[in-house]
Amino acid sequence: MSAAAPSPAAGAAPDAAPGREAVASAYQHFEPRAYLRNNYAPPRGDLSSPDGVGPWKLRCLAQTFATGVARESQRGSVPLPRPVSARSSQDSDPGEVSGRTLMDIGSGPTIYQLLSACTHFEDITMTDFLEVNRQELGLWLREEPGAFDWSMYSQHVCLIEGKGESWREKERQLRARVKRVLHIDVHQPQPLGAGNLAPLPVDALVSAFCLEAVSPDLPSFQRALDHITTLLRPGGHLLLIGALEESWYLAGEARLVVVPMCKEEVMEALVRSGYEVRDLRTYIMPACLQTGVDDVKGIFFAWAQKKEGV
Repeated sequence: MSAAAPSPAAGAAPDAAPGREAVASAYQHFEPRAYLRNNYAPPRGDLSSPDGVGPWKLRCLAQTFATGVARESQRGSVPLPRPVSARSSQDSDPGEVSGRTLMDIGSGPTIYQLLSACTHFEDITMTDFLEVNRQELGLWLREEPGAFDWSMYSQHVCLIEGKGESWREKERQLRARVKRVLHIDVHQPQPLGAGNLAPLPVDALVSAFCLEAVSPDLPSFQRALDHITTLLRPGGHLLLIGALEESWYLAGEARLVVVPMCKEEVMEALVRSGYEVRDLRTYIMPACLQTGVDDVKGIFFAWAQKKEGV
């Protein structure tokens, strides 16, 4: 998106071609490494404080995949499972959010959102609109020189999961279970296009900081959510992470516009797309993590289940 994106023509749908073209044009200037430095290196990438945004996201994901139930404590954290060091690293309780196939919608250049998922799903599809992001993912998946170092995130996930697994084992498992990295356009009724290679419908969807960041407005966000929901089987689960009350962010030379959303609007959108919202919680971005790379006020995490017949 661009701050200079044209308004839709009178009578046109809010996410009509000009709006979508403005989004696509702005993202041609997206710099994956700048985005990673801004959000996944210190200070935001500092995982040493349990109150940081990184540990909060990883806890939300780990607990939901492990048990299907994750409730916040008063200070906003999620209760952790009791470590069981004698259990094999390849063993896992299936939990409610489990199956064979999982798709990550709008992966960007990041893999942290799948570190807990890979224990519970054997066939994972990653997707992104931008070739530069798919290339960045490929560097890490192929263990090529110059790939972004996610080892601190992998170590942290192993710590909070408490199964005695090493971070190297965790990363090997994720690399083995990502079967494909595909192009996606969430603004199309068939987001993956015709003749795609993904096994559809999938058992679960994950999406982090995608839909609100590529939609010109709230109606467009709703349609994008509707589109990706077609990729999910009835009864399947969606884990959605996104920004609250954010209007822009930086990724190198790109200054990208975001649809500002509140918790209630996220809830309403999920219900309209045919989900039962199982859990929805928020994180307030502390002043020490407001670094000038965006104007985000907080983060939401939603666990929703697609209703039968949708």
